[in-house]
Amino acid sequence: MPEQAFSTPETFTRLQPFFRKNETNGEYLNFLLCRFNERVITMRKLFTTMLAVALTAAVSATAVAKDYKIAVTDIQGMDALISEWGPFKEALEKATGHSFEFFPVTSQTATAEALRSKKLDFAITGPAEYVAINKLTNAEAMIGLARPDYYCGIVVKNADGINRVSDLKGKAVSFANPGSTSGHFCPMQVLRDHGIDPMKDIKVVHTKKNLQHTGLVRGDTAGIGVKISSWIKYDRSKEANGNGDYKVLARSGDLPYDMLMGAGHLTAAERDEIKNAIVANEAMMVAGILAGLDDKGEVANDKYEGTRLLPVNDSDYDMVRDMYITAGLPEFGIQD
Repeated sequence: MPEQAFSTPETFTRLQPFFRKNETNGEYLNFLLCRFNERVITMRKLFTTMLAVALTAAVSATAVAKDYKIAVTDIQGMDALISEWGPFKEALEKATGHSFEFFPVTSQTATAEALRSKKLDFAITGPAEYVAINKLTNAEAMIGLARPDYYCGIVVKNADGINRVSDLKGKAVSFANPGSTSGHFCPMQVLRDHGIDPMKDIKVVHTKKNLQHTGLVRGDTAGIGVKISSWIKYDRSKEANGNGDYKVLARSGDLPYDMLMGAGHLTAAERDEIKNAIVANEAMMVAGILAGLDDKGEVANDKYEGTRLLPVNDSDYDMVRDMYITAGLPEFGIQD
């Protein structure tokens, strides 16, 4: 990989002269910039070092190199795929000895169609997407991206006097865009598990994740269903009491993982070979995930810090199938 890929992000480079002129805050801001740049550079160099190590034991000496297509369902456009997941693709090629080409997709339906028509071999996707795609195709679960703190909950304002989930009955509750595992299906299941039918007992409001908290503050909704780790990071510094104004009314258990799935047209031997190579080279693969950069030059996949790469089975996602039923989509639930 070219050395310039590890250079200081352009945005920060342009701002540095301004910070140096500002004697009051300049030194501190420069310090923060240096720490940020060091973090990105260290992460990228660590990945490059690991990639340079020949891990030939992970690849069969008699294996014939193949060409595969891979998609990431929540990334649109080839440029974004290359920037955010290119290092992972390189690590995957190094670990397996095969060639992988990005295949851009625009939707869950497009992913399913590409898998079904044999234009796509592998896809990285979320739990709810996997369940739907698995229903539409015979793609199989392979490797889970087991990240920490992946669970959801219902958040309310302390001042509203809502102390039990049952207090939300008849009120408006906000969820993320339809189809989100942690922002839609999971919090609906939390309500169901506490005796509230989300399809009958509350007013369901869908909104963008970054607007959910705003609606709660204004009183548009009585509660919000969110991924708790993301909500905790939300900037409430301008609010009077910050986190003290809110409470997590109820939370889920840990959710099934984001995952790598393999198309049904692949043989079991092909899927097992890729799966075993990823597990054998886990550190290099995770470093590749974390080395991806977004369009601002920042770490794109920081949500995967601390991630393990673990084999998964289709039955690990039955919990999500129950969530589909709760959300009024029984066609994606477990069939008797």
